[in-house]
Amino acid sequence: MLSIKNLYSGYGKLRVLYDVNVEVPKKEITVIVGPNGAGKTTLLNSILGFADVFSGKIYLDGKEITGTPAHRVAQLGISFVPQLGNIFANLTLKENLIMAAYTLPKKEVDKRMEQVLEMFPVIKEFFYRKAGTLSGGERRMLSIGMGLMRNPKIMLLDEPSTDLAPLITKEVMRTVKKLRDELGLTVLLVEQMAKLALDIGDNAYLLVSGQIKFKGKAKELLQHPELSKLYLGIKE
Repeated sequence: MLSIKNLYSGYGKLRVLYDVNVEVPKKEITVIVGPNGAGKTTLLNSILGFADVFSGKIYLDGKEITGTPAHRVAQLGISFVPQLGNIFANLTLKENLIMAAYTLPKKEVDKRMEQVLEMFPVIKEFFYRKAGTLSGGERRMLSIGMGLMRNPKIMLLDEPSTDLAPLITKEVMRTVKKLRDELGLTVLLVEQMAKLALDIGDNAYLLVSGQIKFKGKAKELLQHPELSKLYLGIKE
């Protein structure tokens, strides 16, 4: 569904990614892992039009989208859940969901909201509460629910475990798995908690200093004795 070919990108004169190639198959979870500063978020920003692409191509469903502005990328069916700043704290949960789908017809908004509420009981429970009163895990569920409101082809998740306790992180990863298993959604997951992400992923890429050091099945990277220990801090 999403294909990145020979990508060199960064910000201004700063190059962050070097000759990056990534394939994101339909209805699968593709995981991007790597140490801090590896360029994982820059990869997402390159897809979304937030970073500068110096050379290389990005395709969605076979059509080139390299350098497409962020609002147009969203219209093409790419939904992005950022690491932070992903909800409107002063609005209710219901208002957050409506805001996430503000360009859709009301009938479509109602239909999408029904599906999101079925998927996330916690959102239904606190439907009329201000989003700023939610716990970290509840906010993350809301942000993913907001990403679903536009019925995307593919969802990009940037480190959904940020600032969450281990137990809550596991719950969030179970939710990401449900996006694939129950909704048939394609997911590109960038995550610092490598073991948890690789446990639910189908495919994986290890990004180190802006370059791909491994590509293959998620379980293969998880079980790789050298790479998992050296770059991901996973012990046997």
